[in-house]
Amino acid sequence: MNRLSGLNIGWKSGSLWDMARREQVITFIGAGGKTTCLQAITQEIDSAGQRVIATTTTKVFPEQHFKALKTINPPPHTLADACFWYTQVEDESGKWIGPSLKTVDDAIAADPHSKRFWVIEGDGARGRKLKCWAPHEPQIPERTECAVLVLDRGLWGNVLLADQVHRGERCQNLLGHVWNAEKAWNYFMSSPVFAPQYGHMAWVILLNSRENVENEALMLLNLSHRWVEIRQDINDLKSKPRHLRLAAGDAKEGELRWFDLW
Repeated sequence: MNRLSGLNIGWKSGSLWDMARREQVITFIGAGGKTTCLQAITQEIDSAGQRVIATTTTKVFPEQHFKALKTINPPPHTLADACFWYTQVEDESGKWIGPSLKTVDDAIAADPHSKRFWVIEGDGARGRKLKCWAPHEPQIPERTECAVLVLDRGLWGNVLLADQVHRGERCQNLLGHVWNAEKAWNYFMSSPVFAPQYGHMAWVILLNSRENVENEALMLLNLSHRWVEIRQDINDLKSKPRHLRLAAGDAKEGELRWFDLW
């Protein structure tokens, strides 16, 4: 087992579903490949012979990879094929509008014995590489077991520009600075990952990219070293996730590696 220098943290690798702990209810938020993650993990779960429902608590462009299910009611228990559940179509954009947060939670609560998997997109980012959040965002179902914050790992080592960030006005302290371990951890700690209402969930922070980023290992090493420097500050926080994993790789190809911080 390879180990990060100076840290008792073991590398692991595997698929996107493995990275998300193969939990029953998985929600993706952020930017830089979130929709790709939803598509890839839904296909992976379906290919494994498991039943899976994909949906959104916001709105998305029409999904071409799965059967479309347009209904205000939860997907029937008899449904065997992977599907994308939405409730209506937005007239102006043609986007699919998903069920409300409560509707999704109620559907999951009513589905305890079916052994279906649920994959949810919990915010929008308009194709940007990094997401900051308005007060009403994200929309993560309470019954989520694993939440994944996605961001573009290609930002690493470069100056963060306003046009790369969705709702950049919500995190102006990051704009115009080199995206490094210090800035990344500032972002993580002010993100929904550390919000009290999501503390019961296991979290993954995924630095995703389709490109072959040669500094991936160094990036994860720097992030882990920064975590060591601020670990006491994190331990003193009133709210933190019950489990936190740092991951990097190509979600579309399913080539990922990660380590657990706690």
